[in-house]
Amino acid sequence: MRIGKGGFWPAAAGLMLMLNACLSSPPAVDTQVPAEWEVSLAAQEPSPNKKRLLNFLADEYGKRIISGQMDTSWTINEDMDMIARVYADTGKYPALKGFDLLQHPYDNWPYRGGREQIDEAVEWWEGRNNDAPLLANRPNVHGIVAFCWHWRAGQSVEFYTNKTNFRIPWKNGRLDMGSDNFKAIIRDLDAAASLLNVLKEKDIPVLWRPLHEAAGGWFWWGASGAQPYIALWEFMYHYFTNVKGLNNLIWVWNGENTAWFPNAVTVDIAGLDLYNANYSSRKREFEKSLAKVSERDLIIALTENDKLPDPDECIKEGTMWSWFMTWNDMRFSDGETHKDNFWTGEFHNPQAHKRKVYNHSAVITLDKLPDLTAYRLE
Repeated sequence: MRIGKGGFWPAAAGLMLMLNACLSSPPAVDTQVPAEWEVSLAAQEPSPNKKRLLNFLADEYGKRIISGQMDTSWTINEDMDMIARVYADTGKYPALKGFDLLQHPYDNWPYRGGREQIDEAVEWWEGRNNDAPLLANRPNVHGIVAFCWHWRAGQSVEFYTNKTNFRIPWKNGRLDMGSDNFKAIIRDLDAAASLLNVLKEKDIPVLWRPLHEAAGGWFWWGASGAQPYIALWEFMYHYFTNVKGLNNLIWVWNGENTAWFPNAVTVDIAGLDLYNANYSSRKREFEKSLAKVSERDLIIALTENDKLPDPDECIKEGTMWSWFMTWNDMRFSDGETHKDNFWTGEFHNPQAHKRKVYNHSAVITLDKLPDLTAYRLE
């Protein structure tokens, strides 16, 4: 399923798009592999709340920007509560909270193989944070959930290209499904799917942004070039959608280069990660993002940022990102100004600017969300 300004596309439209557009071909597979690994990119029926969230995103796109804050997946909420930090500075809660499957390899407490982040995501969807309700007068509010995946792979259990020798297994122009690396990929996908299935069982829709920033090459999934990356993206889409039945995922592509754009039926939203910018609307980057995708009606989101875009400039220049997602802090001291604190302090975002953005009429905060379990289905 894909999404444009008019709402979600039903399965039939996705199939027609796959057949008629000039897209990447599904990766060839070895005949000696399980039949379920044979990639099919046919669109599937989305879960009800996925439909509702897609429609909400479509209805708001171009009108208002959804506020987002990234959680600290490398520690626990009790030790560094990003949501509390945003509220302390602005008097508002973000509408969207970002999570990460970064913890997946670690079975020790409290990470529990990634389950800690899943539990926090469930809590956020239920309108709570650190076991406490956020809006006493809005018991039916549901915070929007996003997940990325800093995928630790190989013996070094790392994701940076310069820290691991793990690469996408590629042989004769296709995924090498008989290789040890591919078997490791399957094990990780199974583990990730099991975690995401907890959210599916509760019909919690997820803005799912895997294999991000691939074209930069600094993560192992981007180190082998565009075609292996596209093949892995399309395989993951097939495996999660058709094999694991995860119909609650909204696929957010963040490859950041036109040559890295996969089959369009596998992409719902396109995103850009933008650092070292200013407080403007980032119009130039917004237009470049539109040009990177083969289907120009895709919604565009600012999927990572340091500095918050100025809503007044966004309105003035017609640069209404679907959402922004300010990255997390790295320092435990409350209020500390430091380059590693993307929210706290004033290194990246002065206090007055944070309050302006979060209290702007064109920015959606948690209190401005409708009941996303009762939003329109059609």
